[in-house]
Amino acid sequence: MKAPVYATLIPVVGGVGYACMKELNFSWLAFTAAMASNVAFALRAVQSKVALQSGKDAGTNLSPPNMFGLVTWAALFISIPIALIFERNFASLLSEALASVASKAQFYRAVLLSGLFHYLNNEVMYLALGSVHPVTLAVGNTMKRVFILVASVMVFRNPITVQAGIGSGVGIAGVLLYSLTKQYYETLEIEELKASKKGQKAKKITKPAMKVNMPSLKR
Repeated sequence: MKAPVYATLIPVVGGVGYACMKELNFSWLAFTAAMASNVAFALRAVQSKVALQSGKDAGTNLSPPNMFGLVTWAALFISIPIALIFERNFASLLSEALASVASKAQFYRAVLLSGLFHYLNNEVMYLALGSVHPVTLAVGNTMKRVFILVASVMVFRNPITVQAGIGSGVGIAGVLLYSLTKQYYETLEIEELKASKKGQKAKKITKPAMKVNMPSLKR
């Protein structure tokens, strides 16, 4: 994509960041973890898109849902040793969580529903990835935070601050600007491609015929 298209991402990121910022306390650990998460998300989307576009080299049944299934299994095998190393007291944490709730059945149901909705959310994301550019998917994932703010206001009647309203407006305007700019350059590329094809056809038509010298018959 062109540089102006990437430049339109600045108001998207800035607006969402401003809308979500509630306090001025800064933590390098939280900032590093958030940036690492964003980089991992972008790399996963890019590499998955490359695999989906690889055609027969990657297999004959590599659809977006199957790709997400493979990524999920890979993440499971990677997460197990990390959890065993850094979360050795998992059993005690689970016991404390069960002791703090009124109903264990409700707790397990909430955990299962949370996992199910998270899985469906990511599978829908991979279905969208099969049709859009990874940057477009990242923009949609960023705007998801703004939609959550709006939904919380509508459903839970949470009061929205002036800061959140300004940030949401800037983010939505940035997404609109991104869409219009991307569509503009895609239209230019299509027109340039059509013009080049017409030029190639014109060259083939006007190409002079080769002269064939017939040998003369001498008496």
